[in-house]
Amino acid sequence: MSGSRRKTIVRSDSLIDSDSIWLITLSDVMSLLLIFFMMYFLATHHTAEEKKSQKHVSASMALPTDSLRSDVINATEGDIKKELDSLIEDLDMVNEVSVQAVERGIIITMKEKITFMPGEAEILKSSEELLDNIARILQQHASYMIEIDGHTDNIPINSRFYPSNWELSVARATSVLKYLINKKEIDPSRFFIKGNADQRPIVPNDTPEHRAQNRRVEIRLKETGSLL
Repeated sequence: MSGSRRKTIVRSDSLIDSDSIWLITLSDVMSLLLIFFMMYFLATHHTAEEKKSQKHVSASMALPTDSLRSDVINATEGDIKKELDSLIEDLDMVNEVSVQAVERGIIITMKEKITFMPGEAEILKSSEELLDNIARILQQHASYMIEIDGHTDNIPINSRFYPSNWELSVARATSVLKYLINKKEIDPSRFFIKGNADQRPIVPNDTPEHRAQNRRVEIRLKETGSLL
């Protein structure tokens, strides 16, 4: 073989080797990149699934606690209502006093007939035994705030002491408040009062019987921070 022919063959082999080396290097780089992206995907996917699982577990753990708290509250208010219902029945005042359990509280409704003379705000002696027993229950459940609401019918009043139903409703709520604080020594910081006049009727003021139902005082036991 001539010298020129041999040189051509050697040069061709060198070019092939050089091209092969470049392709092999590129292939290695692409393989490394592919492995990197696969590892990155697996790592991020695992982290996301782990966080989701932790959230699910936390939520599952929280549910029994919340449910338990709700059951305890309902049981407490149910017990208070049962005790009050029994008390009212023993005093033979079922037609004059009612008890309602509401969310996070209790409402005791006393009709005017057993608490005040018409147009007056001085507590009747006949209602003192009832208030004494209610006070005992209020003292047993000191975690509840106490709201006292006075209500009238829509017949206007204009007396020397009470120029309107607003003043009368406030005076009646105040009389109950003073009785519970002064005679039964319940913590004054637990109380607040409202006078509603005829603005919160429970039935229309269209008959004497309905107006008598609207003339009432409500004692509301409220969990701290709740609104009834």
